[in-house]
Parts: sequence; structure tokens; C-alpha cells
Amino acid sequence: MTAVVDMRDERQTAVALDEAAAFDAGSRQAAIAEWIERMVDAHVSSRSFAGLLPRMMHAGVEAGFQAAAAEAVVDELRHVRLCAAVVDALGGEARAPLPEPLDLPRHDDVGPLEGLLRNVLSIVCLDETVTAAQLENSHRIARESTLRRVIAEILDDKIKHSRLGWRMLQTLAPRIDPAMRGRLGDYLVTAFTRLFDKHLPVYGAGSRAFDSKAIFVEAVNEVIVPRLEACDFPARAAVEAALAAPPDDGVVWPATD
Repeated sequence: MTAVVDMRDERQTAVALDEAAAFDAGSRQAAIAEWIERMVDAHVSSRSFAGLLPRMMHAGVEAGFQAAAAEAVVDELRHVRLCAAVVDALGGEARAPLPEPLDLPRHDDVGPLEGLLRNVLSIVCLDETVTAAQLENSHRIARESTLRRVIAEILDDKIKHSRLGWRMLQTLAPRIDPAMRGRLGDYLVTAFTRLFDKHLPVYGAGSRAFDSKAIFVEAVNEVIVPRLEACDFPARAAVEAALAAPPDDGVVWPATD
């Protein structure tokens, strides 16, 4: 049975769009689809951060990071409600199927700390950083004032979540021995492959799609890769390995050296 997120019967904070905002039938449906996708992503993120908590406890991560992860769960659940309210204001139905799998990878083949770091790298450092960059662009091009306000609220939280992942990586670095660092470097190929599989296929044709791809590429090349390399992870090699047989999607990955 396919899992769904269904917010139609939930009591939402009312969102009122500007009367001057012009949405023709096509643009309205596109906006509904966009905000439903955000609603689904927020629901998945809430489960991801909730799944990190017991792994953080098992790995002996300090309480401050655990509290920040718990706050991120609350943030993401609020995002679900905000996105559902926007969908409702646009005349859509705040209901959608959820992707599978919903639960975090267990990583039973490695110890608690290494398994946690795999998930932090993939879900927080990579995905949250890319999402923040995409939302920043969405905020820049949005014209309707209420949508800009909602995007700004979500963006602030996504930046905070991304920074949580990078701080954890830096703080836990002394506990990463050379062998673990090598295995985590190998895992980055899987993490980047998942990132590309999630984000690259959604871009279609047109100038806005081209801009979105460019923002994705810039976030990976100019933010994620340098930060990982600064932590002594072979991020550029991992990106190249993940793209060893890329689809013909028109994305150009410039060298960073």
C-alpha cells in the first residue's frame, strides 16, 4: 500500500494570496504541483531528522546536536502545514503519495558513528544544502508577497539545518580514523548518485529550468565539494564517479581546480 501525506482535513493557518497576483490556469496548476512537492519533501525531511535522533544517541553525539535535530523535526512539520496551506489557497488538494523508502538507511555493515555520518553526509550536508540554494532562487524570482514570505520562512530553516550537518561533520572529525574516512569517501559516490537521481530528472526545458540546473550545479561545485574537500573527503572524485555514465541532460559540470 502506497503511503501518502494527506493534509486536507488538518487545520491549517490560512494563507491569503494577493488579489493582484495573476495566476492563469496553467501557472496555477504549476504552482500547486510545486507546493505539493515541497509539502512531500518536508514530510520526508521530518522523518529523516526524526530517524537521525536515535542514531545520534547511539553514536554518543553531544546533546546540543540532538536537540537541534529534534528542532528540525518540528521545523519540517511546520513546513508541511505551511505548504499545505499554500496548496489550499491556490485551489489544490493537499494530498500526495510519498516516495519509498521512507526510513533512513540502517547501515548495519558499519559502526554507529560511521552509519550516522553516512546519513548526515547524504541527507543533511548534501540534500539540505541543495534545497536551501533552490529555495533562495525561488525566493528571488517569486513575485507574490505571501509566497515570498512563506519561502523565506522555510529557507531560513533549511539554511539552519544545512549548517547543523556541516557543524556535526566538523565536530565529529577527531573521531574519524583514516580507515573510516576512506570508507566514508567511498560512500560519497552513493550519496552523490542519490542526490543526482533525486534532483536532476525534475528539470525540464526552458530558461527557468536552465537557471534551476545552474543553481544545482553551483551548489554542488561551489559549496558542497569545497566543504567536503576541506574536511579531507575526496568529494570531487566522488562526483566524477557518480557521473561516470551521466544521462544526456545538458548539464555541464565545470572543474573546480
